[in-house]
Amino acid sequence: YEDTKTYVSKRTSSKKLDKGLNFFNQNKELINSIEIKFDIEKELLLALMGIETNFGTYVGKMDILSSLATLSFDKRRSEFFTKELLILLKLIDTNQIDYSTLYGSWAGAFGYFQFMPSTIKNYAVDYNNNKIIELKNPEDSFASAANYLNRIGWKRNEHCFYKINLEENTPKNILNTSAKKIKHKKKFKDYKKFIKTPLNVKISDDTIVSIITPDIDIIPENQTLNPAYLIFKNYEIILQWNRSLRFALAVCTLKDKFENEM
Repeated sequence: YEDTKTYVSKRTSSKKLDKGLNFFNQNKELINSIEIKFDIEKELLLALMGIETNFGTYVGKMDILSSLATLSFDKRRSEFFTKELLILLKLIDTNQIDYSTLYGSWAGAFGYFQFMPSTIKNYAVDYNNNKIIELKNPEDSFASAANYLNRIGWKRNEHCFYKINLEENTPKNILNTSAKKIKHKKKFKDYKKFIKTPLNVKISDDTIVSIITPDIDIIPENQTLNPAYLIFKNYEIILQWNRSLRFALAVCTLKDKFENEM
C-alpha cells in the first residue's frame, strides 16, 4: 500500500498542475462564470476534475448500464446499485441523458466528475439549456459539480486541512483513521495542546475541528502519530463526494497548488 505522502504527491504532481492550467486557459470564460454563479472556487473544480478523470482523459470505457446491472447482483451492495440502475433508466427514459454516451467506470460513475446516477438526478444541471445533461462537456459538467458542492455545503475561502505534528502524549482515541464517520469533533482550543508546532494561519478558538491520521490502518508498523492533519468542515464536504481520507487530502492539496499558480 502507498503511504499518504506518496498517494497525494502522485495525484498533485506538476504535470497534473500544468494539464489543469492548460484546460482552464481553454475554458477560462466558462469556468470563471460558473465560479461566480455557484460561489465555488474554480481551483477546487479543477482539482476535482484533475483527480477524478485527469481533466477528462480517463472517463472510463465501461457500459455503465451493464456495470450497474451486474453490480446489483452483488449481495453486499445490491440495494445501492439496484437503486442507481433504476435512477439511470429513468434519466434515459425521460431524455435527460443521452444513452449512447453512457460509458464510464466499472462502478457506474460517469462524466468528467464521475457522478453516480443519483448524483446526476439530484445535482446535475443543463447549463447550456440544450435540453440534455452532458457530463462529458465542460459546460454542464462544471456547472453540475459546482452546484453539487454548493448544495452540500462547501464554504468558499474557508479552511480545508492543515498538516500538523502531534505531541507524543496525544490520546489515540481522538484520532480518526477512517473516512466512514469523522468523530471527536471539538473546538480548536481543546486540541491546541496536542499540536507541537504552532500553525502559521489564523484559526479561531471556537472553530470545530478534528484530527486524522490516515496511515495508521494502511501502513504496517506506522508511527501512529505521523502524518497527522487538522481537518475542518470543508474537508468533510469533500468526504461526501468520495469517502476517502486521502482523496480529500489530495483534492485540497491540488486546489492550493492551483491557487498559487492562478
